[in-house]
Amino acid sequence: MKNHIRGYTLAILALSAVGEPVQAATWQICRLELRIVEVLKQPYPQLQARVLKVRPASTTVECPEAGATLTFTPETTDYQATLPRRHWPKKGQSVRIDYRYLDGMCKGDGNSYACRIKHYPLVGR
Repeated sequence: MKNHIRGYTLAILALSAVGEPVQAATWQICRLELRIVEVLKQPYPQLQARVLKVRPASTTVECPEAGATLTFTPETTDYQATLPRRHWPKKGQSVRIDYRYLDGMCKGDGNSYACRIKHYPLVGR
């Protein structure tokens, strides 16, 4: 039994010495106040909103500017699911979202490419 444990330990050490370093990225967050200008139905349901106020979490975050238009699908506050349509804000309503994104490498068709994962959780719902 001790030989198996020693073998596993050596294998792990060998893999960690040869493998590339793993880096975890951090979510970048922009706190946005929006006014809903349209509820889109085609090609699939989304909200279109004008950015009223922007508060970046840090100076390195790339936030949309005030006055810009965003098209998005609202998510739950834990950004794990799409918000049910009956809970979506209505046209003309002001809402706050914590727009968050994560830049990284995605894989598709065997090729890696730079991509940005975006989330639009509504705050205070």
